[in-house]
Amino acid sequence: MPAPHHDGLLPAVDTPLAGGAAQTRLAYDTVAPDYAAQLPDASFEAPLDLAMIGEFVRRLPATAHVLDAGCGTGRMLRHLAAIAPSLRLEGVDLSPGMVAQALAASPGAPIIVGDLASLPHGNAAVDGVLAWYSLIHTAVLAPVLTELHRVLRPGGLLLTGFQSGSGQRRVERAYGHDVEARLFLRRPQEVADVARAAGFEVLVSLERAPRDVERDPQGMLLLRRG
Repeated sequence: MPAPHHDGLLPAVDTPLAGGAAQTRLAYDTVAPDYAAQLPDASFEAPLDLAMIGEFVRRLPATAHVLDAGCGTGRMLRHLAAIAPSLRLEGVDLSPGMVAQALAASPGAPIIVGDLASLPHGNAAVDGVLAWYSLIHTAVLAPVLTELHRVLRPGGLLLTGFQSGSGQRRVERAYGHDVEARLFLRRPQEVADVARAAGFEVLVSLERAPRDVERDPQGMLLLRRG
């Protein structure tokens, strides 16, 4: 599930934190209506963020099958549909509440509830995967990146965005609600190393400085399945 770059997080903590997928799902179910209202589209993204998404699309076939992995309320699905109407798009998200918001805003779109570590897709099923701020609550990246590698066709592309840094933060308040979730910060090189081990080639790796509304630098990786 995506999280905005200005998501009201607490400072990083060093003590172990309880949680996991169930905790993350509950947090996003709780905030889903307010998340959808406050982030209805891709207008929050910085120009460089949108340029990276545009480059991802440019490198795909015109009628590519693209999975938004961790699609949340579907705002990036709607952005992809606007900039590349010929793409065949679908979404999956861990939170039923977020999926309900996505389906309401995009009637008829194939958007389902699912776990990124165990996707309901066959091998080499899609041409591209967008994992836009959807890996940030994942404590161990390797299994998820291996699963995304599995569902991509050889030569398929994965674009991921994330808060760049180190350590973890506890999320206690978001979109007007008390919640519990963990955010894991990673440098692009760290994510790239895990991605290479999962069978990806790194095409683009970058980190940009935070804007005034962001606490952290932002990392982005464009990867190709080997």
